[in-house]
Amino acid sequence: MKKIVALVISLALLLSAQTAALAHSGRTDANGGHNCSEKSKQKGLCSGYHYHNSGTNNSSTKSTTKSTKSSTSTNKSSSSKTSTSSKNTAPKKGYTTIDITLIVNGSIVPLDQKAVIVNGTVLIPLKNLFDALGANLEWDQATKKITASKGGSTVELTVDSTAALKQDKPLTLRAKPIVINGYTMVPARFAAESFDADVDWDSQTNTITITTSER
Repeated sequence: MKKIVALVISLALLLSAQTAALAHSGRTDANGGHNCSEKSKQKGLCSGYHYHNSGTNNSSTKSTTKSTKSSTSTNKSSSSKTSTSSKNTAPKKGYTTIDITLIVNGSIVPLDQKAVIVNGTVLIPLKNLFDALGANLEWDQATKKITASKGGSTVELTVDSTAALKQDKPLTLRAKPIVINGYTMVPARFAAESFDADVDWDSQTNTITITTSER
């Protein structure tokens, strides 16, 4: 009986010592542990440097988690900015499309390609305009030169050049003819006035009205 009582007491003391060793008081360093004091060593609470909370460094774990989240957030932000920057660096076309109404001798002329504005000048599809004016067209693929004639009047234009000829007289265009989606675009006013037509531009309704003398 005495042996059993002694055994029970010994087990109780052992468990108490282990619990105390895990939960005794004392300041911890940044790693969540510390060195035992002389008093703690004498009481059998610890024997050297050790951690609390079963040796788990919660502070370090939380710090690592925050660092990982911060890194992920930074990467997402960087990716987003790169994407935006890429969009902003798209090349400019050099012209602005505009919805206009073209009226020649009282009739609305449908356009195969939207009109554009270049250097403040409205450009429209050459074929639509010259067909409506009754002019004949010739196209030189090698030189990209356009020759339009009507009656005794002739005008010459060249794609991507501001140089033009009217009755063999050199002229300089405010905007050079360009090709958009396969359509040659020319300055509307110059093309119309080349055949002595009157041209009116209504900026309120974006309407070009052209009237020829033989109407």
